[in-house]
Amino acid sequence: MTSFRISAQQPASEEVRRVAQDRLERAIEAIGKGTPKGVHDARKRLKEVRALLRLVRKPLGKRAFAACNGRFRDTARELSTLRDATAIVECWEALAEREPARFASLPFKRIEGRLLARVEAEPAEPRDHQALIEGLRGAADAVGDWPLRSEGFSLFRAGLLRTYQDGRRAMKAAQQNPSDELLHDWRKRVKDHWYQTRLLREAWPRLFKARQKSLETLADCLGDDHDLAMLQLLMKEQAELFGAQVTFDELAAVVAQRRAELQSRAWREGHLLYAEKPDALVSLWGNYWRVARKER
Repeated sequence: MTSFRISAQQPASEEVRRVAQDRLERAIEAIGKGTPKGVHDARKRLKEVRALLRLVRKPLGKRAFAACNGRFRDTARELSTLRDATAIVECWEALAEREPARFASLPFKRIEGRLLARVEAEPAEPRDHQALIEGLRGAADAVGDWPLRSEGFSLFRAGLLRTYQDGRRAMKAAQQNPSDELLHDWRKRVKDHWYQTRLLREAWPRLFKARQKSLETLADCLGDDHDLAMLQLLMKEQAELFGAQVTFDELAAVVAQRRAELQSRAWREGHLLYAEKPDALVSLWGNYWRVARKER
C-alpha cells in the first residue's frame, strides 16, 4: 500500500496525519466487512498506526501518546479473531510442507484432523463491532488535533532512536534468556522498526527496501517460532490431541528442531540489522532524509 509512507517533499506533520487517517479509515472499512479476514486486516492497520505513533511519540507528548496508543491497543484486543487456533493449523501445514512423508502418515493425519476441528468449533458468526467503528471514527477525526509542531526529520528522530534501542535491548534480553515471552517481545519491537523503515523509505528507497526485506524475514522467523511455541503449549495442556506417546514424542522432536533452526536464523539476521549504534543509525538516516529532500 503506497500510502503507508511519509513523503520527504511534504511537511512532515501533515504527512503523519495523512498516514494515520488513511490507516484508520482502512481499519474501519475492514471491520465493517464483518469477516475474519476483515478483522485480521483491521488489526494489521492498527499495528501500523501504533508504529507511526511511536515514531512521533516525543513531539506528540506523553499524555496524547498514551491516550491514542491505549485506544488502538484496546480496540485491537476487542476484535474477535481465530488467531490462536488458526495459527497452530498454519504452522502444522508449514511443518508438513517440510516433511510431507512424515506428516502424511495416519497418526499425523489424525492429529491434523483434531486441530482443524478446533478451528471449526470456534463461533463463526461475525460480531457487531459498531461501537469500535464509531470509536475509530472519532479517533480519525481527532488526528488533526495531534500536537505535532516539529517539522522535517526532527519530528521522527527521538521516536526512531527509541524504537531501534528497544529492539536492541529486546534482542539482548532474548539471547540471555530465550524464553517464549522474551522472543515474542523482540518480534514486536522488530515489527515496529519494520513499519518505521517502511514509513521513512523515501530517504533512500533502494537501501531501505533491502532493510525492509531483512526485517520482514526476521519478523517471520520469530513469528513462526512463536506459533510453534503455541503448538508446544497445546501439546502440554491437551496431550490427548496428539495421539499415542510415540507419536507425541516424534512430533515434539520435529517442533524442537524447527524452532532451533528458526531461532538460529533470527540471531544471524538480528545481529546484522542491529549492528549499528543507535545514535549513528539515526544520524545516518537523518542525512539520507536531507539529501532526499534536496534532490527532489
